[in-house]
Amino acid sequence: MRPVHGIALAVVLAPAIVAAQSATDGVQALLRGDYEAAARILKPLAENEAQPDPIAQFFLASLYEAGRGVARNQLRACSLYAAAASTSSPLTPEALDIARAIAESWAAAPPEAAVCASSNDLPWGEAQPASFTLGAGHWVRVDAESTVVGFGGIEYRTAASHAGPGIVFLPMQYTPLDVSSPAAMRRHFIQSFIWHRNGPADRSTWSLGWMLDEVVGGGIFVAAGDPRLVTITAPRPPSAIDTSQLVDLRVNAAGEAEWALKDPSNGRGGVIPPKGSR
Repeated sequence: MRPVHGIALAVVLAPAIVAAQSATDGVQALLRGDYEAAARILKPLAENEAQPDPIAQFFLASLYEAGRGVARNQLRACSLYAAAASTSSPLTPEALDIARAIAESWAAAPPEAAVCASSNDLPWGEAQPASFTLGAGHWVRVDAESTVVGFGGIEYRTAASHAGPGIVFLPMQYTPLDVSSPAAMRRHFIQSFIWHRNGPADRSTWSLGWMLDEVVGGGIFVAAGDPRLVTITAPRPPSAIDTSQLVDLRVNAAGEAEWALKDPSNGRGGVIPPKGSR
């Protein structure tokens, strides 16, 4: 049977968590129904890498599970429940039961997906918001939860997760290309680079993944990608890397847009066919 919801537990267990004053502030905000304030208070406590608060992790997880005060995110909720379950607290049994229940719904996922890895082991990472002007009345805005394209006075929103456990996001890049084939036009590409671990138990191996999207009118389309441009062994990945030494977006001799990976042992690439209408 599913554990009691977090709000009910907050009422029952409030006396037990008074000592954690800052976490108590977050729980009290949750009880008042001020979910945005609750998330704002609980988030830094739950995500404190040096000393994460299991009470804050549990109740922040309940907010993500229900989509109250934050965008609903079952993956993040499960990661926080698993973290809360890994530390002794009044909520440990409930956190463990809920984490298991959520993980069971992803039973078919491959092990490397780390669908319910504790955020204490694989800290949550998300892309920093980025905005790019593509032309007159044409822009794109990306954050951890969505991509919004402005075109012709209309905003087109696409739900797209740019976040996950054990992921380190590098700044997104906008690359325009002026092509002459199949017609003269400017094409708009967004590059994302992320460091990710190869599995929940792997604490020292990092791979750099690359994703290429193209903005066409009000839409955004996947153009290319590679999960492992390079792989390194280190406690943490470097905060900066010259990605131009790894990936090249260019106009080829025929006037077409193309991508190329500069891997000395396995160089590869291809033409990027136009998508949709412009």
